[in-house]
Amino acid sequence: MTEPKIKIALSARSQSRMFMAALASELKQRYGAELHLYCFGQQELQHYQKLNADGPYATITDANIVLRRCFETGLDEEAVFNKARDMERRLGITINRLIVPDRHFGRGYSLAGYYHPRSRYSECTSYAQAVHAYCESLAFWEAEFLRKGIDLCLDGSREAFHMARKMGISYRVLVGSRFQNYHNWAINDHYENPKIEERWRELMDSDGLEMAEPYLAHQANRKRSLTRVKLTQITKNIVLTALRYTYWNVRGYEKAKGYYFWGTVLYHIRLWMAHRHMRRLAKIKLPDLAGKRFVYYPLHVEPETALHGLSPEYFYQHALIAAVSRDLPAGVYLAVKEAYGSLGRRPANFYRQVADLKNVVWLDVWERGFDCARQADAVVTICGSAGLEAVTSGTPVIAFGRHNIYNFLPSVRVVEDETNLAEYLQSALFENDAERVSAEGQRLVQAIVDVAFDMGNYDYIQLNQFESDAVRQAAEALMESISRAPQQSGKQLSA
Repeated sequence: MTEPKIKIALSARSQSRMFMAALASELKQRYGAELHLYCFGQQELQHYQKLNADGPYATITDANIVLRRCFETGLDEEAVFNKARDMERRLGITINRLIVPDRHFGRGYSLAGYYHPRSRYSECTSYAQAVHAYCESLAFWEAEFLRKGIDLCLDGSREAFHMARKMGISYRVLVGSRFQNYHNWAINDHYENPKIEERWRELMDSDGLEMAEPYLAHQANRKRSLTRVKLTQITKNIVLTALRYTYWNVRGYEKAKGYYFWGTVLYHIRLWMAHRHMRRLAKIKLPDLAGKRFVYYPLHVEPETALHGLSPEYFYQHALIAAVSRDLPAGVYLAVKEAYGSLGRRPANFYRQVADLKNVVWLDVWERGFDCARQADAVVTICGSAGLEAVTSGTPVIAFGRHNIYNFLPSVRVVEDETNLAEYLQSALFENDAERVSAEGQRLVQAIVDVAFDMGNYDYIQLNQFESDAVRQAAEALMESISRAPQQSGKQLSA
């Protein structure tokens, strides 16, 4: 029997599971790949096993190690921490850093997301149990990669990424490129893709592409969020929550042991109340800022991979707002806008505390962030799409996150030392060359299009809504990404 050209460990992510299943079939049929699927929980395992009767997967394995092992008792804490420190030395990262983006064990790092629903995992697990569970997960991935001779880890968890990196195994994750519906294959857990910068530098003497509207996933999420805050939908969601929990408990599903029922119900109520509160507090609309100089800061959702996962070095949003407010020149306002997904999660008095800063104004939550970024004199962000939307229109960007797709642009100022913030604000506000910034940003959009692939009308809500051509493009882009990368495992990774 001919040996597979590439052995792939593919993790099932809920928001892309149907597309990735089609991609797996394409990789097997077209490139002779051997695919090993990793899912999370016994219900998912049974589900995928049923679907795989004639499917593409050589094996299907439950990788839900962290949540399965976190309640183990009788642990020798000294042994647990010794094992963890040994693992940290091997991987070059602390276990605590891995925990930061976890919605259960890392909820304490969601400093401005305190009312995210609580779970049994977050409430009933000790520090030693959490560390133990993560060490077991890392050991699981090491054993799986060795036993199955994995060449490529696809859409894997953070534990999978760090173990793959340590073992010299290629890693790719499907991420949105924040322009229309283009996606690309990032190379690490910060969703970085060096090929975009490489392509941008090749386009130095070329024109770029303008960005006329927000990317597709944002538009779909905005439309959905407008419905979620209505009282009728809130009531419907509470009823649906009760029905789901009843069903999960009757069937003995693991989901019933996760988030507390009443915590989830209260979240829906807080969502409605927070929206009403923001409608009273945040009355400023963009036309109200005409003739005024302002810096725009769009809040990030907490907890969320898009914040804690992409910017583990800096995720302190309230502190950021206070720092920018402190260092703004006189007469310049800081316009802050809430993220739809964070309504109902903020700490008590968060909005009022921010409003107490005299030079800060709350923008109407339903103002389009795309328009805010383009009208502002400067944009401050941690790791949001507002940075890309700003530079394409000539608006300078100050970024606190260190892994953004646009950070390499000469016009983007990355804050690694906060003592430089006042200087960066002065420069952005009074020394900006809008034409140069716009040209850099539009070349970046062109570079994204050249490196990425178009997923058409796929929106992560209607999971079956994708075209076969998008699957073909994704497979080709993946294999090209791997074949152009330095060989890590010594195996043939091209078609």
